[in-house]
Amino acid sequence: MNLVTRSRAVPSLAGVACLGIALLAGCAAAPGTKPPEPELQLLSAGVLVLPDDCEPAGGQVYRTRYVVQADGRVTEAKPESGTGCVQDALLRWVETFQYRPPAGPVPATLDWLAVTAQRGT
Repeated sequence: MNLVTRSRAVPSLAGVACLGIALLAGCAAAPGTKPPEPELQLLSAGVLVLPDDCEPAGGQVYRTRYVVQADGRVTEAKPESGTGCVQDALLRWVETFQYRPPAGPVPATLDWLAVTAQRGT
C-alpha cells in the first residue's frame, strides 16, 4: 500500500496514528479499568498532497507544532524542521485538522516521516 505519492491523497495518517495510540493506551491500563480519554480527539483531516517536484529526505522526521483551540480548530501551526516544500505541504495539511473541542487551548505536535515500500516480486 502506498501512503505517499506525488500529488496524491494520503489516507488519514493522523487517524491511523490516533488508533495506534488508543490501542497502546489500552495495553497500559490496569485490568478492569478504563483508560482515560485522550485530551485531543481528531475528528477530520484534509488530504496531504506533495507536489510532483517535492521529494522528502529519506529518514528525516518533519515536525510541525500547533495549538488546538477550544473550538477544535488548529492555530499557530509552524514547521520546526526548517523550510521547504514538504514542510509547506504538512503545514497546509495540519491547518485542515478538526478536533473535538477540548476544555481549552492544547499545544500539539505532528511528526511525519516518509516511508517507501515495494511490493515483492
